[in-house]
This record gives sequence, structure tokens and C-alpha cells, in this order.
Amino acid sequence: MKPLHATLFILSVLLSRQGSAQQALLSAADQHDSPGESAVQEETPAQQRIVAAKQQIVMNPKKVQAYNELALANIRRTRETADPKYLRDADAAVTQGLKLEPENFSLRKTQVVLMLSRHEFSQARTQAMILNHRTPDDVVTYGYIAEADLALGDYPEAEINAQWMMNMRPNNTPALLVGAKLRMLYGDAHGAIDFLNRAYAQTSPTEVEDLAWIANEIASIQIESGQADVAARTLEGAEQILPRYPYTIENLARVRMAQHRVSDAVQLWMQAAQIDKDPHILYELASAQEAAGQAHDAHATYAQFESLASAPETATDTSTLDLILMYAGNAVSAANALTLAQKEIGARQDVWTWDAYAWALYANARYKDADAAIQKAIAVGIQSAQIFDHAGHIAQKLGHATDAARYFGLALQANPSSEYALDARKSVGPTDVVGIGEAPASPAPTPVPMSAADPLRDSKPYTNTSSRKTANADASSDTSDTVFAPVPGNLLVPRPTDTERMVHSAQTLVARAPKDATAYAGLGAAYFQRARETADVSDYELAEQALTKSLDLASEDFSSEAALETLAEVCMGEHRFTDALAYAQKALSLGTGELSPFAIVGDAEADMGEYDKAAAAYDRLTLRDLTPSPRVAYARDSRVSYLKFISGDTAGAISLMKTAVAEGIQAQLPAENLAWLYYELGEYDTQAGDAPSANAAYLAALNIHPGDYRALAALGKLRANIGGYAEAILLYQKAIAIVPMPIFVAELGDLYAKTGNQAEARKQYALVEYIGLLGRINQVLHNRDLAIFYADHDMKLSEALDLAKRELEVRRDVYTWDALAWALYKNGKLAEAADASGKALHYGTRDSLLLFHAGMISAGLGKQGQASDELKQALEINPHFHPIYADTAQQRLAMLAEQSNSEEGSNQHGR
Repeated sequence: MKPLHATLFILSVLLSRQGSAQQALLSAADQHDSPGESAVQEETPAQQRIVAAKQQIVMNPKKVQAYNELALANIRRTRETADPKYLRDADAAVTQGLKLEPENFSLRKTQVVLMLSRHEFSQARTQAMILNHRTPDDVVTYGYIAEADLALGDYPEAEINAQWMMNMRPNNTPALLVGAKLRMLYGDAHGAIDFLNRAYAQTSPTEVEDLAWIANEIASIQIESGQADVAARTLEGAEQILPRYPYTIENLARVRMAQHRVSDAVQLWMQAAQIDKDPHILYELASAQEAAGQAHDAHATYAQFESLASAPETATDTSTLDLILMYAGNAVSAANALTLAQKEIGARQDVWTWDAYAWALYANARYKDADAAIQKAIAVGIQSAQIFDHAGHIAQKLGHATDAARYFGLALQANPSSEYALDARKSVGPTDVVGIGEAPASPAPTPVPMSAADPLRDSKPYTNTSSRKTANADASSDTSDTVFAPVPGNLLVPRPTDTERMVHSAQTLVARAPKDATAYAGLGAAYFQRARETADVSDYELAEQALTKSLDLASEDFSSEAALETLAEVCMGEHRFTDALAYAQKALSLGTGELSPFAIVGDAEADMGEYDKAAAAYDRLTLRDLTPSPRVAYARDSRVSYLKFISGDTAGAISLMKTAVAEGIQAQLPAENLAWLYYELGEYDTQAGDAPSANAAYLAALNIHPGDYRALAALGKLRANIGGYAEAILLYQKAIAIVPMPIFVAELGDLYAKTGNQAEARKQYALVEYIGLLGRINQVLHNRDLAIFYADHDMKLSEALDLAKRELEVRRDVYTWDALAWALYKNGKLAEAADASGKALHYGTRDSLLLFHAGMISAGLGKQGQASDELKQALEINPHFHPIYADTAQQRLAMLAEQSNSEEGSNQHGR
């Protein structure tokens, strides 16, 4: 039989997931599920969107966009459940929305989606063309036209429109899915799977139905290519993604038929028939029952199928073609087959309708006409065992023995395990078939790497290395004699950047075009860049306001991807990690082909301590077998560098960050962003104890971005670590004058205390608390810093513990576990502190301060040997890791050694 097609037009799901970003944060179950939905996983994306849209309508019944989002969510729900009631609900929502705003572009687009879903292809194409003329730069309307062209059999036009989609937005998901359909029609199964793999790779992990659908499309190609066992593995992955998905059940039934497990196939088709009311399912069930020897059941099922496929209100395109083939198989009903086929070919000329028409002509002994019809299907290039087998029989009737043998051979090559290959073997003798082989002559698609049953590449680089004996890969060296040249004065003061100009230009553009979503997205991006440079939290709020306005104006459009991605970055800046993850995943769900949101997904996962998930997200920043652009490469490598550091590979982190710096230069990043890369490189050099290299990296950051507050503070800390207090204090003062980060203020206070200026130290300590508690955002941003500050200075210790626990609720990375461990230690909760410290060091991170904290906790518990090992390791990595605690570590090691010697002497004396 022909490949199983999805009930709905392939782009509808992409549109149905383009609602407001806040929908991704809602998880209420749909309260109106029909009885047939028990087989579908609860809390699906469509259910969440339906509830969210209904809530919006309740809050604002005149919000047109909410009706559009409700319609699209119902269309999506139809595909999740195969229940047509949701199409009716979608139609009602569109109708209500158009009453409020008759020419709303989004609602008119959704009308086209509904037409395509109901297989009203000619009407859909006409309406899509009208929309295309109205807004010619809208990528998705080209997809509507292409989908209608595919259904109507106008493949050259479909190809042109798909190419327009790809040209306008390279590798966008709708274009890839249309392209996959075309490649399969043109006989390029490998190319089709390649496009589907790309679409899968850039689909958000939260869009489980999309992932399951794409996996099923791949499985369908594998089945049609004679790779039933491979398809079974792909379907196992689809089942893991979305259990009891109707499309998976149907494809698995096809696999079982190909494997000659017909009883299993019957059971699966019966399950499918309970969910999907398309008469086509009954036709497949009857065929399986017939193959299983259940003649009585098959007869009854065929009768039920015929009744439903003949009724206009229940017939579908696929079931109509099934009905033609069924009628053509019986001389009594052959005339009916031709009548029906003539009607269908008048409406559309796709390969499957040409095939059905040819077979109806064959059944009515019109062999020349049948040959002309089947040649039109073959000319497209499709490699179908069904079509080739039909062509072979037609050629036999025309006395074209050589052609018949060739077509039967092609049927065997296309899918040797199909019922049509079996028929081809029966139709001719084994020596009469030209080119017959048991295996396909052309390469069949190989197992797809995206299957959920297979592990992601390099997705688990994190193993606990704390117990491994490895050579010290860090560049630690004795820097006690290091002398740093003074930082040039021209690097201490910020210079004007283009960012203020960007903000002003964006504000002007918004004033001129107050309904331009793109203008608001640009304004939000400008505010966010200024927040990066100045750490002014008010810019985060301004950015969020502008970006939210952008989404309100065009929440379902491809152009909203930029706003969603920037909004995710804003949330990261505000330490709203779950919100950042939701917005980034929403950006990915648009299917634009833009992979950069995976970077934010990874960042959010890393801050929440999910390092394996972060690695998997960063891995998806680049498509396999494609060379990434410098901008994408820097985004990936700078982040993977951090994961290397967390996993204990400091040398690898340094090496990869150097690569990221080179890529950032090639990508022509803004000055602040490039300076940040050099700053991070300096941080890794510092962690490795390589002060000269760290100094060079920080100075490079300042040369690129003079007055960079992070680089200034880092240079101050380097000097403080080796006793250069005077210049260290100056550098900290300069940094704080630009951006008064609490952690830098606390470190300046420590330098004042160390140099005997207690009064000034107290001022800085008071300022730490003031900044840390100033405003809503600061109280979130600086919880961890304030907890460490209190613990370091034996101040407000119970509050320090509360702050650390509060931070752990949203941020479970190694440094939050370390902050909690240190606060517990200072509160005398040593056993709990040791447990938290163990979590901080779980991945083998070679951070001297983490090891120092661990050593002090172990010493407090009386674990002298463990304490000595941890403190020694801290000093071996970097003997000057902290202006105060490096000395404390040396002193405590000496005490531990003295205690150990004393105990050893006592034991010898006792003996």
C-alpha cells in the first residue's frame, strides 16, 4: 500500500505552537478531552495551549490573538488525538475571532490551515495566494501554497515555493518538512531523512508531539524502503517520546505486517481503529485480518470500511483511494472503481491518485490508458513497490514482457518485504525479472541518529573525577615572585560604545512605528545589551517590557523568534532560569531554523545543575556534517569550555576558550561580548594558577573594552593574591565606580581590612548589604554572593544559611552547593555541610576555593587525612587562590601535620 500520511497538513503543528510565550509555562490539563483520548499522554503541549488560550479569552474576550491561539492549539490537538472534534472547535474559534477583526492576517492564515486540514486543497491554495500577495515576505504562507501544490500533484510549483521558504529563512523547519516530502516523491529517501533529521535536531525537546511526528515520518520512509527492523527501532524512540501516539501505533502495525507478524498487526490496527476514525484504518485492519486467515472478520471490516469511505461526511482522501483499489480488485465493482477514480483525478493529480486511476483503468481492461496514467506517476521519480507492481501488470497486459520484468524488479528493489514485492515474485518466473535482487539495488536509508532510542553524541561527559589519580593538567606555578606592570590609565575608564546609539535609534523607530513588532524586539535587544555592559537592572525591566510588547503584536510569527530569544537572555540575566528555559524552548518551537536558542537552553540547564542536559543542548547548536559559522562556533565552544572546567578538565577548558576567542574575533562580536570571552579565559588561567596568562587575558579584555568592570576587578584580585594591595585597591575602586557588584565590594573591603584600614572596610561591608538588598531583582541576583559574604565574615549566619537555601531552590549548580556547604559549616552543621560540599565537588571541578571549603569542613569533622588532601589539592592547583584563604589553608595544613605527628608520636610512646 502507499505510505501512511499524517491526518493533518504537515505545517499546521508548526503554526499551532506559535502562540504567546507564556503558554509554555502553563500546565493545566485540558478539561474537555473526549473519551477516545485515553490512549494519549496527559498534559500534552496542545492541551496546555488550549487552557492558556481559554484563560486569555476569559481575561480579555476581545483579544483577537487569543482566539487564533485557541484555534491553532485545537488543530494541534487533532493530530495528537486523531479526534476531528477539535477541528470543529478550531473553526469556531476562528469564526469568533474574525467577528472581532475580519481582516486579521493571523486568523486568515489559520483559516488556510483548517482548509488544508479538511483537504480543501484548491480553496486553501487560492486563499494562501491572496495572503501571499498581501504579505509576500511571510515564509509560512509559501508553505501553505507548497502543501496545497503537493496534494494537488503540482510538484514543480511545490518545489519553487519550498525553495522560496528556504531562501527566505535557511533551514527553517516547515521548509525542511516540505522538502522531505518532495525528496521522497523524487525517489531520494536518503535526502528525505537528512531533511527530517535536521528538522528533528532543531525542534525543542518540550515539543514532544513534533518530535514523535518527525520520528514517525522517518519510520514511514524506512518501512517503504524495506527496512522494517530499522523502522521498529525508530518507532521505539517515538514511543518513548510520546507514548500511545496514534501515528506510532499505525506505523508499528505496518512494521509487523512487513515482518509477517500478522496477528500482532491485527491487534495494533484494532487499537488504532479505537483512536483514529479515518476509514483508511479499517481498510488496513481488514487487509491484516485477511492475511491472518480471519476471513469472516475481514469481510465484516471491509463492509464497514466501504460504508464509511462511501459517505461524504466520513470519507477521507486516503480512504477514497483505498476504496478505488478495493473496487478494482473485483470484476463486479470495477466500473465503480473507474467512476470514482475519474472524479478524483479531476480534483487532484498527485502520484497516488494517478496510481489509483491507472489501476481502475486496468480493472476495466483499458490498458493503454492505464499505462499512460501510471507513467505520469512514475515520471515524478517516486520509488514505490505499489506503483511499480501495478506498472508491471499493466505492461504484461500490453504484451511488453521486458518492461513488465523491469517494473517487477523495481518493485522488489523498492521494498522487498512488501505485499507488492510478493506479488511481483508470483507474477513472473525467477529468471524473467530484470534486475531482481533480495536486497534493494539502491542504498536504503540507514538508521537515523536522532532516534530517542539512541544516545545523543557526547551527551554525558561528566563523571566524578574526584577519586581519579591524574597528572596535574593545570598550569599551576609558583608566582610568588610575579611582578605585574601597572595597568595603563587609559584602560581604567569606560569609553562610549555603540550601544547608546542603538538604544536611541530603536526608541526613535518604535516612536515612528508603534505597532511594529520587529521594532520593539530591536529596542528590547538594545536595552539588554546595555544591561550586559552596565549591569543596570532597570535595563532588564525595560528590555522585558519592549520584548513583551513585540510578542503581543506578533506572537505567532517567525519574526517573534528574536524577541523570544532575547527575552530568554533577559531572564538568564535576572536568574529566572526556568523562565529562560521556557522562552528559549518557545523560540525553538517556531521552527525558524535558528539554533542559537539551544545555547540559552544549555545555559539555563547548567545554572540549574543539569550539566548532562546542558551538554546535550550545546551539542545541538550545530547540525551534524555542517561547518558552523564563527558566531555559532564561538557560542558553542565558549559554553562547552565551561563544562570542561566543571568536569575537572581545566587545561581543556583553556584550550577550547582560546578557540572560542578566535571564533569570536572572526565573528566580529561587539566589544563587550568579546571582552567577556577574554575575561572567562583569564578566569580559567587563574583557576589553573597561571597568573601571567590570566593577567594577559584580562588586559586583552580591557584593550578591547576599556573600563570593563569584570576585567578590572579580576586584575585587582590577581594583584591582591600576590600582595600587591595598593594597585589592587585602586583597580577594585575603578571597577566598583563603574558597576558596584557586591562581590567586588566585599573583596575591596577585605583588602582594606588586610591593610589595616578597618573603618573603610566596614563602609564597604555595609555597602555590600545595601546593594544586595536593594530592589526586587538585586535580592534575587545576589542571594548567593550575600550568603558567602555573611559566612566569610561570620555575620548573620542564620540569614546566610537561609539565603543559600533560597538560592538552591532555583539554582543547583556546583557553586550554589558550595555556598550552602560553607553556610552550613559556619552554622555548625558539619555533617550537612559535608554532604553539600560533596555535591559541589561531584564532577571533579578543580576550583581551589571549593576544595578549601571542603578541607575546612573535613577538618571540622575530625577527618584529618581527608582535610589534608583537600587543602593540599587546593594549594597545588593555585597556591595564591585567595588573598586570605590561601594563607589560612597553609596554616591549617601545618596544624593538621603537627596534629598528625603528635598523634603518631603518642602512639609510638604508647607502644
